[in-house]
Amino acid sequence: MKKWKANKENAMGVMKTDAMGVVTVDAVGVVTADAMGVVTADAMGVVVADAVAYVMDEFQSVPPIRFYGSRHKHLGTPLEEISCQSSRQATEIVIIPPDVDDQTDEENIDDGMCEEENLVLPNDVAGEIELHYESSGEDTDDESSIPLSILRERLVKAPRNCQSNNFSEPVWTNNDINIEMQKTLGVDERARALREELVDLNPVEIFEKLFTEEIINHIVSETNKYSTQKNNHSFFVSSSDIKIFIGILLVTGYHKVPRERMYWSLDEDLMVSFISKAMSRNRFQDIKRYIHLSDNSSLDKNDKMAKVRPHIKFLNQSYQQWGIFHEFLAVDEAMIKFYGRHTAKQFIRGKPVRFGYKNWELCSSDGYCYAFDTYCGSKKKNEAVASTRSTLPLGSEVVLDLLDIIAVPSDHTIFFDNFFSSHRLLDTLRHMGYRATGTIRDNRTKKCPLTDIKQFKKKDRGCFEHIYDENAKLLFVRWLDNSVVTMVTNYDTVEPLGKVKRWSPIYKEKVDVPQPHLIQNYNRFMGGCRSIRPEYQ
Repeated sequence: MKKWKANKENAMGVMKTDAMGVVTVDAVGVVTADAMGVVTADAMGVVVADAVAYVMDEFQSVPPIRFYGSRHKHLGTPLEEISCQSSRQATEIVIIPPDVDDQTDEENIDDGMCEEENLVLPNDVAGEIELHYESSGEDTDDESSIPLSILRERLVKAPRNCQSNNFSEPVWTNNDINIEMQKTLGVDERARALREELVDLNPVEIFEKLFTEEIINHIVSETNKYSTQKNNHSFFVSSSDIKIFIGILLVTGYHKVPRERMYWSLDEDLMVSFISKAMSRNRFQDIKRYIHLSDNSSLDKNDKMAKVRPHIKFLNQSYQQWGIFHEFLAVDEAMIKFYGRHTAKQFIRGKPVRFGYKNWELCSSDGYCYAFDTYCGSKKKNEAVASTRSTLPLGSEVVLDLLDIIAVPSDHTIFFDNFFSSHRLLDTLRHMGYRATGTIRDNRTKKCPLTDIKQFKKKDRGCFEHIYDENAKLLFVRWLDNSVVTMVTNYDTVEPLGKVKRWSPIYKEKVDVPQPHLIQNYNRFMGGCRSIRPEYQ
């Protein structure tokens, strides 16, 4: 085997070579080989190269910032990566020290096994392996091309804060500044195309545009599959049966009787004849027993809504088939009433619907739903790289997730309440091109120097004050109505002031109260999600 030439000692550690080309390195040792070299290391840091390896004549300590590469927990993957390289590229192999008591089965090797004729190569190392490639000098945004020294600093040393995303500290001023944002009118063209497509359709045909034949066929397939899995081979359902079944469910949403069986009652004060004529009671209950939306044999065990996840995806695709054709959008939560047992069921005190599933929804100002998802608990963070979303509260992350479907941010204006909003979110949306307004909690304003809420309550109704953040170009407004309202916007204004009617205990009548312009817009466009009644959801 070819001998290795190496410095006796460098900044990374001590290296020794023998006549057979076996190189011993310390726990943070570095060995350099080209792309065709086959390199194997045991848990003690012994590295062996075969005769076809192209080895550098002199080992040189290269600053890590000049190298790009990857990190691995086992030795097999980096060896395959080296052997599959298409070019002869200088490669550094770095052995990272293991954690305490981190051992492998390869730690004890008989010295006799290292004889050339009986050579047995180790299979793993105790720590981790990093492959460093020499930079090609080309700029790229790919995570694999980030220098490991920088990537490690992001993951381990650098805290996940706004500094990594170039968010500056707020600079407050009472002087009016221009925070106007670009506005485009792409929604007008999409809305016109939609009207032309649907203008001659009746309500049933429009419903079938949303609840498509693909969705019906999927339900039919999964329902028949489930009945077979339950060993009922005599049960079969067709697409017409599913359509009738869904129609009955829609009717029962607004026509209430004490019990389900009463829809097929023969009593004149209970019977619903067009339901009983469309489907028998026993047939309805059989379909209800076996109806399924996904295959039980291939469920994602980490998804609490796995049994309805395919249906949620189908509906979201259907709702978005014409694009986003409303300018004003609202993000809000909606409760679906449910009193049974399920790990995703929520209890929210003080809500009209206290028990049930909580949905995140992106709706138009008049109630059309573009996207929704069911809350199943906190999501696992992406530990690969620090991201903007990982530093935001849950509600703010929900907003960004729902807005992923929008292609042209400047076409739309977004509204949300104080569960979702924060200073960071409004700043982020501005950088993304979204116009946004929302109510905001006092502890999310980055210490905005507005008058304290307790002091502000002592003022007259209709009183307001505002302040700007010069750096983020955000406007904060505090207004006194029945209670103190704090709002933030990245595009709107205080003036022109509007008027609202409020009861005056002094004059014993309703009087005009001034209202800032951004609050008027919020009240006008925020109610989209709330216009959907819970029983219809």
